[in-house]
Amino acid sequence: MIVKRIKNKDTFKFFNYKWKRVPEWAEKTEKIYVNWYLSRYKYKTLVNLKKFLKNKKNILEAGCGVARDSKLFAKLNPNANVYGCDQSLNAIKRAKKDLRKYKNVKIFHQDITKKIKIDKKFDFISCDQVLHHTPYPGKTLKNLFSSLKKNGYLNFFVCRKKNDYRDYVDDLIMMHFRGKSPQELWKFAVDVTKFAKSLHDLKIKNLKFKNKKYKNLQLFIHNNNFRAWYDPKLKFDLSVSSNYDWFSNNPRFKLNEIKKIVKDNLKGFKYISTYEDDASISISIRKLK
Repeated sequence: MIVKRIKNKDTFKFFNYKWKRVPEWAEKTEKIYVNWYLSRYKYKTLVNLKKFLKNKKNILEAGCGVARDSKLFAKLNPNANVYGCDQSLNAIKRAKKDLRKYKNVKIFHQDITKKIKIDKKFDFISCDQVLHHTPYPGKTLKNLFSSLKKNGYLNFFVCRKKNDYRDYVDDLIMMHFRGKSPQELWKFAVDVTKFAKSLHDLKIKNLKFKNKKYKNLQLFIHNNNFRAWYDPKLKFDLSVSSNYDWFSNNPRFKLNEIKKIVKDNLKGFKYISTYEDDASISISIRKLK
């Protein structure tokens, strides 16, 4: 299926609503996502990430949302100047409130597809779970790469394609909601999450299909048929938010597709690490010149 190119205005409206609806998202999911970040970018432990950040003077979290990662970087390197930027005024308001005790953090309003307002080069830029929401990921990467110092590092994430069946269904739903309101998409996400919870509550466990194992029926449907996420360990609205996020202007990629985008838009870089799981691709690169 050919998905129409996303527009910034649509991404902005959906995510500004999300951060108003679930401003506690970062706080409630912090442990899960910090561990996932460490795994995806091959740091493995907080000690290793701290070592990596030790000599980084200027750090940028591009598309910070409510700045969970900015908080992490500031804690691990209190001597760094940490900047977090986002297009959502609701996210910025919450981030400034949550991070007010971190004197080395500055949060500012920024569309990351445009020239970064901070007039300096960065030693490290993290653009995690954001790039795929921009209309032209290659141009956004090029823009961020231009703000890196020589030998600076850029970490970025895109959502990964699943299979033809699920990708087709997800794209149909995503395209349907392009012209709808955030409230309409949220209502749909609530229904999807209720369905996912019902599947989870059936307690049909330990499925094996085409040499893959799934803990339960809900995860089988989620990974193979269409996005239907539910985590019983989280508040229900947080699972709703995850489904809402997925269907709000969210193109996906194969690894070879995103590597071609990198090759076509960046010059003078080295791959440091590449990671894939069922839902994501995370890449770290270093600027050589």
